Amino acid sequence: SKQMQEIRMSVRGRAIVLMGKNTTIRKVFADYLNDNMNHPCSALLPYIRGNVGFVFTNEDVNGIRKEVLASQVPAPARPGAVAPIDVWVEPGPTGCDPGQTSWFQAMNVP
Repeated sequence: SKQMQEIRMSVRGRAIVLMGKNTTIRKVFADYLNDNMNHPCSALLPYIRGNVGFVFTNEDVNGIRKEVLASQVPAPARPGAVAPIDVWVEPGPTGCDPGQTSWFQAMNVP
């Protein structure tokens, strides 16, 4: 995505950003740990879930972390997603005509 390319450009020469298919990354880790028991990377295995990316650097991790987090942008809600906090919507006019209710139905809003 454009966002990931911007992150890669901002840390170029100081860090390497590795993104891959989720199942492939998990499989490579599991295979590596089967061949190299008690490797320190085994501590990472419980955290490899969902969309995963790695940033490798020899510089100060906090500086690179700040740059990566600075490019974070909010994403729109998806159907079936659970909000990290309680959301309250007061009853009242929505500004939508009756033909535009599909958006609320997609978000499972009664």
